[in-house]
Amino acid sequence: MGKIKSAIITAIIALATLALFLFGVISCALPGGVNRYNSILASINLGAELSGDAYSVLLPEGVISAEEYDFTVAEEGEEADDMKQSYTQAPGGSFYVENTLLNSFASDGTADTADERALAFEELSQKIAADADIVAARLSGRNLTSYSVGVLGGYALRVAVPTNFSYAAYSGNDTGARSEYITTAGTTISHLSLGGELTLRNNEYGVRDRVSAAQNAAGTTETRNILGATLRVEDIFQSVTYYAMGGTYAVRINLTEQGAEEISRVSAYIADTSTTSDQTIRFYVGETSVIDLTCESQITGRTFYIQCSTEDLARDYAALLNSAATGNSLEYVYEYNDIVYQTTPGGENTAMFLAIAALAVLAVIIVAAVVRYRGLGATFALMSLLFAGAMIAIVYLVGVTLTTMGVFMAAMCYMLFAGCNFWSFEQIRRESDAGRTIQAAVKTGYKKTFTGILDMHIVLLVVSVLLTLICGGELAACGMIMLIGTLASYLLHWFTRFSWYVTMSLARDKYKFCGFSREAFDEDE
Repeated sequence: MGKIKSAIITAIIALATLALFLFGVISCALPGGVNRYNSILASINLGAELSGDAYSVLLPEGVISAEEYDFTVAEEGEEADDMKQSYTQAPGGSFYVENTLLNSFASDGTADTADERALAFEELSQKIAADADIVAARLSGRNLTSYSVGVLGGYALRVAVPTNFSYAAYSGNDTGARSEYITTAGTTISHLSLGGELTLRNNEYGVRDRVSAAQNAAGTTETRNILGATLRVEDIFQSVTYYAMGGTYAVRINLTEQGAEEISRVSAYIADTSTTSDQTIRFYVGETSVIDLTCESQITGRTFYIQCSTEDLARDYAALLNSAATGNSLEYVYEYNDIVYQTTPGGENTAMFLAIAALAVLAVIIVAAVVRYRGLGATFALMSLLFAGAMIAIVYLVGVTLTTMGVFMAAMCYMLFAGCNFWSFEQIRRESDAGRTIQAAVKTGYKKTFTGILDMHIVLLVVSVLLTLICGGELAACGMIMLIGTLASYLLHWFTRFSWYVTMSLARDKYKFCGFSREAFDEDE
């Protein structure tokens, strides 16, 4: 390759790589001081240990906090007197429970003795603990990188989910996104803590909802249960899953054989405009409408889809409906309180310190490569920046949530990339020391390391695919990062060879360019 052509290609590769890396990691204020450019790295969603989480305390109907009780009683008057008569303090003193709720546990409908009240409190606590397990299972199905569900004092739930702030939002450089992240976290908590059974309803077709018989008798509920009274949701639904394709997000409903027959019959009637004017099947959990399906035609088959506006809503609805459809309904309806944001246990600068540590590792390896391999080390340094920039860009585009384990996984992928290159470089050094020309040494060195490097990448690729497809939450995110990093490592390993070939054309002494040395022997020896 000619030196002019090599110089042009080298300049293009260097400028493109530096631009990608700088746009990937550098955030700065734009001229005028009004707007700000947030780097690709600063726009990646972060896990709870890097950006904090959002939590809410949920109280079942009939349970209030001691603070609310004391505040109302302190006001005195008729409302305070009613509260004194209607509520009993729960063991521990942190909550008060409505007497009608306690009486529901007594065989005769009245828990009027100390032993009966103690038994009622114990059973109530057990049911709330069972609800906590169901909420935890729903959050697990939501595919979050982390979450927590705890029981406070035995009578309230504390549910926490990641805020998934980007670093730009976390550091205050994107305040609009910050409020959106908190709102999304709160919506997830409210959706996955909905209590009650799953029912399918329509305004005109079907029978009055048997779950809310009192409301139906009073004529206050217009929606009707469209499923037969003898059918359970477990008989209808096999599973409910999240579905995404080409930027479209949906909930996929998988029916049993019996369910397919029932939904086919019901949808045929509802879709017929001559028999009813309401062509909508409404999915209710308890008395809350969750999602609607417009029936423009009869539903046939055992699978259908309900489109959602955002990925978060689709994941929320899929996790909630799958739980309720398989018979895992919450015993109680919980009151959703305000969402509370809390910072990470490691402090506000955890994400920044982790980013600095990762860049320090990158810098140390690059410096070591330049010291040992001279010009070849500079070529490797350029490929290292390209690897880092490509990883950051693809992780952002794929939408992976970055956690501490994910950063560690990305660092391991870079170590794979560096190790494979150094292995090839050292093999080429040995071939050169054996007397081969630099061109022959490069060809033989890469040939001898090809099989080992290919095998390593294939094994890691298989492991990453399995992690991504089989696991959930943080492990799935790490599997995706490992998949991206493994592919980038292998592709850029060979691109490094090409870049080496291009840049080496500019050097007069190829051996010095690579940091190699050859001994000269006299002919008489």
